[in-house]
Amino acid sequence: MVILLALHRVGCFVPALASSAQGLYHDRPADLLLLVVVLAWNVLLFRTACRWGWFPAPMVHVDLVLAVLVLVLVAGSLSTGGMLSNWGNGATQAAASLAAAAIVRPLAVVVVVAGLVAVRTAVGLEFTTDPSMVELLYAANGIACFALAAGFGIRYLRREGRHLDRVNAQRLAAEAERAADHARYVTRMAHHRALHDTVLTTLTLIARGGVDHRAAPVRQRCARDADYIRGLLADRGDTGFGTLGAALREVVGAVSLLGLRVCFRGDLIPPELPPPVVDALRDATREALNNVVKHAGVDEAWVTVTHEGGVLRVTVVDRGCGFEVRTAPPGFGFRHSVVDRVAEVGGRTRVSSEPGAGTCVELSWPR
Repeated sequence: MVILLALHRVGCFVPALASSAQGLYHDRPADLLLLVVVLAWNVLLFRTACRWGWFPAPMVHVDLVLAVLVLVLVAGSLSTGGMLSNWGNGATQAAASLAAAAIVRPLAVVVVVAGLVAVRTAVGLEFTTDPSMVELLYAANGIACFALAAGFGIRYLRREGRHLDRVNAQRLAAEAERAADHARYVTRMAHHRALHDTVLTTLTLIARGGVDHRAAPVRQRCARDADYIRGLLADRGDTGFGTLGAALREVVGAVSLLGLRVCFRGDLIPPELPPPVVDALRDATREALNNVVKHAGVDEAWVTVTHEGGVLRVTVVDRGCGFEVRTAPPGFGFRHSVVDRVAEVGGRTRVSSEPGAGTCVELSWPR
């Protein structure tokens, strides 16, 4: 709307400048001075509107007063004979377009124009004999119609804007609810993963008789699992580790309490990785080692970390019983604790295994 109104006033100035250049006014210096004043005011008005986003109310009132003054000054003073009558004066049109006032106070503009018509009528002009009266009516009609049309337009736009605000508010509320539901799902899934990878794994091994629950290492593992669960219940979250090397060494130490001897090699681990990547690779490696303890039937595994070609890889290998990858569907632990965790940070998981030939789980993340 600001641009539209600015173009309207520019359209009013063009004929005013052309008329002045052709010498169609009786007093050219006074006409040029008036044009300069009106032009300077319009520049100030629209620059302020662009800076603030809209027309300030005080400037609108000044705009209205200036337009009335220009109408009064121009009447009977700047035009010559019949070549250019009072109300056809370009400067008058430029000032009396009342662009800003028409939007903010359209009814005030109509009242002012009607008042001017009444004043000119009161001084004795005859509608049938004085051409100025006819042009006055034309100008008054144009200004009043512009004011009403502009006022209707801005009110329509504001009403539509309020409607869009309500729609956007409803959409944002729905998105916030969906985000909250997703956050609850993520938290619940994280708790499920934590329980599966720690307490459930330990209890499963004890129930199957794979480890002696009276052994000191197993009891130590149970105590670590209990502390971990207490942390979840207290909502302290998982603070993770500073480096991937420290995180994997912690995992190796924890799984060794279940009787699995792990050969760890991580000389090529990058010193700095994003914490979510460290957490994901750590937890996925832990679950892969838990699967070795539960399913491979061996007491030794290998964990190797390499970093080549911009890709970080963590490989977990065992020489256990293996399985047929095509026919064995992934269980909850491997699907959620390994595959999904690595995928959430942009990584991939690949499993290679054959019956009797062991299993290799490769976790890769493009650095």
